[in-house]
Amino acid sequence: MSIKKELADEMEITRQNFHHLLDSVPEGSYSHPSDNPAWTIGEVLHHITIGLRALRFEIWMTRHARGLFQLGMNSFPSTLFNKINAQFARRNRISARQKLTEAYENGHAGIMSSLTRMSEDDLQKSVIYPDDLVPELAGKVTVERIFRYVKYHFDIHADQIQKGLEKTQ
Repeated sequence: MSIKKELADEMEITRQNFHHLLDSVPEGSYSHPSDNPAWTIGEVLHHITIGLRALRFEIWMTRHARGLFQLGMNSFPSTLFNKINAQFARRNRISARQKLTEAYENGHAGIMSSLTRMSEDDLQKSVIYPDDLVPELAGKVTVERIFRYVKYHFDIHADQIQKGLEKTQ
C-alpha cells in the first residue's frame, strides 16, 4: 500500500470517528468544561474542525515556502501562539452540530485534496518545528508527519471531550 493511500485511509477513519464523537455529544453539553482547562466541549469540537485548515496551510508552506515557514515558526513565541489559538477557538466557535459537521467536512475535503495532488516525494519534504511551539511536532517534521497529525490531533481532543462528558454525568 502506498503512503498516500495509507494516509487517506487514516484520515477517512478519523473523519468517521469525528462524526461518531459529534453524534455522541448532546448539544446541551457544548457549554460544559472539557478536560482541557482552556476550553469547553463545544470549543474543543470547533478547534478540531479548524485544525484541518491550519494543518493544510502548514503542509502547503512546508512544500512551497519552507524557508519562510521555518523563519516564522522560530520567530513566533509559543505562548503567543497558544493564546491566539485559544482565543480563536472561543471567539469563532460554532455551537450547532450541523455547522460543526459542515466545518469538518470542508476541512477534510481540503486536506484530502492536498493529499491527492501531492507526489510521494513531497511527503518527505520537511521543516524543523521548535520544541515549544507544538511539542508533539517538535523536531524534524515531514509533510507525511503533518498529515498523520490529523489523527493525533483528533485523538487528543476527543479524549478531552470524553473526560469532560464523564465529569458532568
